[in-house]
Amino acid sequence: MKLLKWNIYLLALLFLGMSSCSSDERLEQKPANEEYLEKAKTILNGDIVLSTKATMSGVDKTLLPQGCPTKFNFKWEKDSMQLSLNGFSVGKMPLIVYFSCKCKFMQLNYYEKNEYGGDGWIKFVGKDGSVTGDNKDDSGVQKGSGAGVIGYLNVKTEELIFIVDYNMMSVRSECFLQTIDKNRIKNYEEEFAQYERDLEAYKKEHGL
Repeated sequence: MKLLKWNIYLLALLFLGMSSCSSDERLEQKPANEEYLEKAKTILNGDIVLSTKATMSGVDKTLLPQGCPTKFNFKWEKDSMQLSLNGFSVGKMPLIVYFSCKCKFMQLNYYEKNEYGGDGWIKFVGKDGSVTGDNKDDSGVQKGSGAGVIGYLNVKTEELIFIVDYNMMSVRSECFLQTIDKNRIKNYEEEFAQYERDLEAYKKEHGL
């Protein structure tokens, strides 16, 4: 009798766990709040300079703690956002990579809401992004590429964090949590040149 009760208890726990996971999965696929989505369209639009870490097999190739100024482009087609990086190279990669990916927006799941506290957060996910050496390829889709984007935007504070996984040579671009500053685009060339000077000084100091 005790064994029967124990088995019933375990089955009940399993059912509750499966229900919770299923519910959470449905929430993850639930479209984003319309108000948040409209705000996202005004925030993530055009060329934006963000600080990123370029990693290869988990190793930070940007080296500097402040990361590297990186120019991304965001454009919209209805409720779909295309994120593009028009020219990317890290380490001794023999070519320049052009990346674009179409992203859809959705609500955060239960665990993500706990991680990103406060109101205003919206999640965006892109799959099968286009990774190419051709700067004329702006399709945003390359079936089976395995490349993708996952990120989070707070439409109230304009904080942003996302990762681009190129699914190539274990290379990723990691945009760590930061507040968007659209004025950075005005001084992008100067900021990038300063990064290169600081990087060269770092390499000399550390014998790299």
